[in-house]
Amino acid sequence: MKWICSLLVIGYLNCFANHSMSHQTAEPIAPRNIQVLIVKDASEALLEVKGAYYLINPHDGSKITSGLLGKRFMVRSLDSGIKWGEEFPGIHQFYIKPRSPETTIFVNGIQYSGGVAVFGVAGQIHIINDLDIESYVKAELTTQFPTPLEPEVLASLAIVLRTDAYYHATKNEESFWHVTAEETKFPGSALVVPGSLIERAVDSTKHLILVHPEHGHTAPFAASWTEHSAGKTASYETMFRKNAFCPEKGVEAPHAALARTESKWSYKIAKQNLAHLLDVPQIKSIETFVDSSSNKVYGVRIKDENHSHDIDFFSLQNKLGAKHLLSSDFSVTVKDDTVIFSGFGKGHGVGLCLYSASALAQNGENAVKILSKFFPETYLYNINAVPGE
Repeated sequence: MKWICSLLVIGYLNCFANHSMSHQTAEPIAPRNIQVLIVKDASEALLEVKGAYYLINPHDGSKITSGLLGKRFMVRSLDSGIKWGEEFPGIHQFYIKPRSPETTIFVNGIQYSGGVAVFGVAGQIHIINDLDIESYVKAELTTQFPTPLEPEVLASLAIVLRTDAYYHATKNEESFWHVTAEETKFPGSALVVPGSLIERAVDSTKHLILVHPEHGHTAPFAASWTEHSAGKTASYETMFRKNAFCPEKGVEAPHAALARTESKWSYKIAKQNLAHLLDVPQIKSIETFVDSSSNKVYGVRIKDENHSHDIDFFSLQNKLGAKHLLSSDFSVTVKDDTVIFSGFGKGHGVGLCLYSASALAQNGENAVKILSKFFPETYLYNINAVPGE
């Protein structure tokens, strides 16, 4: 019952948001697909279609050919055109469109929903998965959250990930692709379980996104989540060092603050080993660049005898490993031949704090209230309720 009531609240606020949105922007957002780069600069790829399909030239929309029973061959880029079982002279790009819902497409053994575009450039193959954003969100959530979460937290996450997807799709609208599978860890569609809590969360919040008004322009923004903020979140711009229509400040997270001490972690590493990992000659000292409002570290400065080397948090975490540098809320101590990282929480500290969201959900808060606490300058908008349609 709580799940149903919460969705009714979302629907109510959503109607209000739609009314407000029509007065704030002349160009409403509409449902769309997202293009994910799944193969880049490859000499070949195994491309398989099971079921009926159309092969279309995306340059002019004309049909190249079609099939009823499917097809499975390596796809390559030749000087004369693309080869996929047969050669297609003069064709350097094609789009595979399923002819029925039962048709499935596999690239290098991974199943993808929607359509697939293949581009041949200078002898290299690029493959893009073109799918609706609802399916994209289901696939992302299924992989990132294999352990069940509270329904209201999943609903919140679905809206956050959908918001982020629309941000990238609108920002890179004229590009060949909007995001890369490598960056987003997009897994394809095979793992999505029909009727699961994740599918219910996505379907029940369908077409709902957060929008942020900035300089007279209302739009989706780069939305994110973090596992445990340790009491405060940082703004997206602070940690990622770029503007993406996001709220300018982070927020207090009281539930995570109460559990801050419990989330304490520490990691020790020899200076010589750290210097090797960071590709610097030696380490004399380490300074941190800290956001004063959230205490999150967005970068460090490594000093050797003659030079200094600046490294952002994400690069540092990638070098050390996320299991070692657990969060952006940390301090660094250089002692003798050892470097000690000591911190609190888990994750980059931006956006929705899952620890706090879970506590709020257990206390009876719905997805709307949870999102309002972590994205206070934004409001919900139903992209399917386009004025005039």
